[in-house]
Amino acid sequence: MPISQLTAGSRLGNYCVVNTERLADLNLTAVVLRHEPTGARLLHLACDDPNKVFAVGFRTPPSDSTGIAHILEHTVLCGSRNYPVRDPFFSMLKRSLNTFMNAMTAADWTFYPVASMNPKDLDNLMGIYLDAAFFPLLREMDFHQEGHRLEFAEPDNPQAPLQIKGVVFNEMKGAMADPSSLLGRQLNQALFPDNCYGHNSGGEPLAIPDLTWEQLRDFHSRYYHPGNSWIFSYGDQPLEELLQRVEELALRHFQAQPIDSQIPRQPRWSEPLQIEKTFPIDLGDDPGRRSMVQLAWLACPIEDTFERSATSILANLLLGNPAAPLYQALIESGLGQNLCPGTGYHDDYRDTFIAAGLQGTDPEQTEQIVALIESTLQRVASEGFPAERIAAALHQYEFSSREVSGDQYPYGLSLLMRLLGPWLHADDPLSSLRIGENLEQLRQASADPDFFPALIRKRLLNNPHRLTLLLRPDTDHARREEEALAQRLRQSEQQLDAAARTRLVEQALALQSSQEASDDLSCLPTLELSDICREESVVSFERDQTGYRFIQPTNGISYLTVQFELSDMPADLLPYLPMFCALLPQVGAAGHDYLEMSRRITATSGGLRFAPNLLESPDDLDRFRAVVDLKVKALDRNQAPMIEILKDLLTAPDFTNLERLQTVIAQIKMAMENSIPGSGHSYASRAAAAGLTPAAQLRETWSGISQIRLVQTASKLDREGKLAGLAEKLAAIGRLLFTRDRAFLAVTAEAEAQKLITAPLNALLDHLPTTAKTGVGSNQDNFSTAPAVVGWSHTLPVAYVTRVFRTIPYAHPDTAALLVLSKLLRANFLHREIREKGGAYGGLAGHSCDGGLFSLLSYRDPHLLRTLDVYRQAIDWACQGSFDEEMIRETILAVFGELDRPLSPGGRGYHEFILQRQGVLPELRQQLRERVLSADRNSLVKVAEQHLRQGWDQSSVGVVAGGEMFEQARTQLQQMGMRLQRL
Repeated sequence: MPISQLTAGSRLGNYCVVNTERLADLNLTAVVLRHEPTGARLLHLACDDPNKVFAVGFRTPPSDSTGIAHILEHTVLCGSRNYPVRDPFFSMLKRSLNTFMNAMTAADWTFYPVASMNPKDLDNLMGIYLDAAFFPLLREMDFHQEGHRLEFAEPDNPQAPLQIKGVVFNEMKGAMADPSSLLGRQLNQALFPDNCYGHNSGGEPLAIPDLTWEQLRDFHSRYYHPGNSWIFSYGDQPLEELLQRVEELALRHFQAQPIDSQIPRQPRWSEPLQIEKTFPIDLGDDPGRRSMVQLAWLACPIEDTFERSATSILANLLLGNPAAPLYQALIESGLGQNLCPGTGYHDDYRDTFIAAGLQGTDPEQTEQIVALIESTLQRVASEGFPAERIAAALHQYEFSSREVSGDQYPYGLSLLMRLLGPWLHADDPLSSLRIGENLEQLRQASADPDFFPALIRKRLLNNPHRLTLLLRPDTDHARREEEALAQRLRQSEQQLDAAARTRLVEQALALQSSQEASDDLSCLPTLELSDICREESVVSFERDQTGYRFIQPTNGISYLTVQFELSDMPADLLPYLPMFCALLPQVGAAGHDYLEMSRRITATSGGLRFAPNLLESPDDLDRFRAVVDLKVKALDRNQAPMIEILKDLLTAPDFTNLERLQTVIAQIKMAMENSIPGSGHSYASRAAAAGLTPAAQLRETWSGISQIRLVQTASKLDREGKLAGLAEKLAAIGRLLFTRDRAFLAVTAEAEAQKLITAPLNALLDHLPTTAKTGVGSNQDNFSTAPAVVGWSHTLPVAYVTRVFRTIPYAHPDTAALLVLSKLLRANFLHREIREKGGAYGGLAGHSCDGGLFSLLSYRDPHLLRTLDVYRQAIDWACQGSFDEEMIRETILAVFGELDRPLSPGGRGYHEFILQRQGVLPELRQQLRERVLSADRNSLVKVAEQHLRQGWDQSSVGVVAGGEMFEQARTQLQQMGMRLQRL
């Protein structure tokens, strides 16, 4: 039956249609269904998008912080009834053309989403996921590998020290050492003391070892039932066929049963609460200006759709940009350096909440911060918001709701995340998608000048359910946690008799044997190379003397890129380009102060950013073009005012407000420092690569540890002295950079919008000065390769270990084989050795075709030296050709899954623009495709030998880790010549 003919009450087999609705603003038709025999809930969003999404999920409220939901998420993907292999999830990653495949655990749900452009592939993945979710094997050995286990430091030696190992255990050790993660964790624990949000669903490292295998199995039996399931599909999928497959693969095997997974609302407090917690810093680190103070208020329940939308707008009005009153008051107070992570409105729990605070402060500032927030809220509640600011906030709501995203995640998955909270807790999957209706209600309500002030009084000023959290640094924090863990191990060891020690050895050896055994994967579905599209997909465009025009279905949004050449920028200014780009949208321009500029940007655009970029030559690793990309997006109706803003920023930026510079640089510093625990592998690999190519050297300068240190230094400049010199540097960059002869454009929009933007763009270009280039030579000519072994010590309980090789440029015949080899190593060697056996969260390999760099990486790794040894073993494994034709075929599929990953309409235009500017033209891309398809064992062994084994001595090592891990490996690292520095 066509979807257009479905109405409430229609039946499709065992499914009953609950509701159908056309969502015109999103070009979707929604069909809500219920599986009558089991009670399973289903939502299908029908549209023309070929990037189809399927997901199955469950409400999984934990009753403690053992990480039971998280560890179960890992373990269900380790083999199931129809696919009894050790690791079907990772095996399918390399047998698929998926555009997304993962699993995720939140505070109250666990979901298993997949996406693919290929219908056969999606059907294969759907079968794997449904079987894994509903019929997992849940073997005890897999629980020990993924969750936790006791094991001797030397697995076969019962006299060696006892250790706790496990993938999730190590993952959460890394996550919980991150102050930003700790802040969110402690806030939830205190704000929601009476329901599941007070527990850490990911798992607390000290609590994870309390979880038993039996408890894990019971949790699955209780919650992984169709009656507690939410099943989602999106895209151009035939609905009836999809429903039939879900019935056949899973639902027909179950009957209805009562399941109590409802999450009760948090009882409201009668008075506010204030607490103090700590996070770890190393001995000798300065604790000054490193604390965080966060206030949080419990707000409306998630089922109150209108108040939820209104509170989202209120949070934007208060905190959404530098001109918002609470944002401005906090930052300009000087009491801290940046807004706390997690500041804003959180509307995905059973009860929503608002948070606001400062990081980069001191404990003694807590009372002043609280008083400042209260007085600012009182002032705003008294004065209200100007009508133009309310209009700007509503514009942001409309833009974010209308934009078709999809560059990071499939658009269908983004929609699922948007609607999941109300669907899960209020059986309301569609209210979040009714853009026009929600917007009209908000416009009508906000016409009352007291609407938002009344909401401030209700949810903030007069709300006793308010938490004040102080999170301060403590040099003794890590020692206390390590001592608690050591005490637990001592107690466990005291309980071990000779027989128990023998069992632990047998268990470790059995696990190791299982990890090293070859699996028979014949039961797993797969694709053939014939399923790959052999022809490169090219985005069509028109080109004129100013740039490129890409006509795309952007849903009423225009995307503009203005690219400026940096070829002759003086070398002393180049390191400051990222800082310049970050500051530019946050300072004044053309006589407008930064507050007015912020208001204009918010009112007319959906985002404006400047960023340096590197366009590496496809023919020569020692040649590249450095550019700055200005990217801005706006509703079509706002093209002209958006370009007026650009005209002011490009021709008259104002860096003379030194107080503002100091404030924003402090914010940049805090954001970069916050990124280290989650991106340690990126920083380590950039540090390693810096001595291998000139482009990698500049990339590390711009986005690596060098940039963090430059920003840290800049944050200490005094306002009266050297800060003025920095301001002049920034102004000089603007004068040199923003000229007509350096600018090149790309516009991605619908056809009519392309016509409308032409005149404003020409006016912008005419407004730019034409200035002769400086004639300064490029530093590319002075580069010489300098492999190095570098280490950066930071407050971390885990390591990020990388080794990077200089290889060959994009056009070289070996590029395709290196690309295939990187995927082959990751899937068939590093995953087993680093994740399964080593306990790291990830063992990775990648080859940058653009940059000519082959990288081996580990993520949240409990090992350092062992991982470096594994990298040597990996190269030997590849050079010996220890892989078969089936592995190669699977890897080629995985490569094309990445090469052909779909982008959003705006992303398609920008991506093609960059490729054109780089010189990676369609014929070169087609050549790469053909070479990937022809990769074989001989070509892979050849490139492994020539570029990796022979290049070993010229490769570089980069490590970011905790000081204790470096100390334990000090002798060996000194022998390698490691240059160790403190970050």
